[in-house]
Amino acid sequence: MILKNLILKIWLWIIFLISKDELPKKSKIINPKMEYEIMSGAIFWEDEGLSELRNHRLLDAFKYVINHRMKLIVGPENDVGFMRSYSFDKQIFKMAKRFYPEWIGLDESRCSYNQESADRIMRIKKVSRWKLEKFFNEE
Repeated sequence: MILKNLILKIWLWIIFLISKDELPKKSKIINPKMEYEIMSGAIFWEDEGLSELRNHRLLDAFKYVINHRMKLIVGPENDVGFMRSYSFDKQIFKMAKRFYPEWIGLDESRCSYNQESADRIMRIKKVSRWKLEKFFNEE
């Protein structure tokens, strides 16, 4: 497992290195909405440029970042899980901060505990989980 994590970290580092300028630094939307990313189970804001990315590798890499960021927003009392492990996701989050220090998704206001955002995220996750279960139960 340690070797797999090391290989994945190196791969993510390479992706971040070659994709440094692909994410927006300023929002063009006055009141951006939160969106649910089904593969990571994480939330991101529509103005962060993730939904417009053509670089699927960068989007895959950012699943660890937005998942860890969600943990920071909702606080430790709300269990939202992690992609690989808490420490792995945190390391990738720190790596992304080095490569994308001005990305709007890493703004302090979007990476800190916020009760209003936490409640909203937990509601979005609950509804998304319900929709997914309903979809699979109908099939």
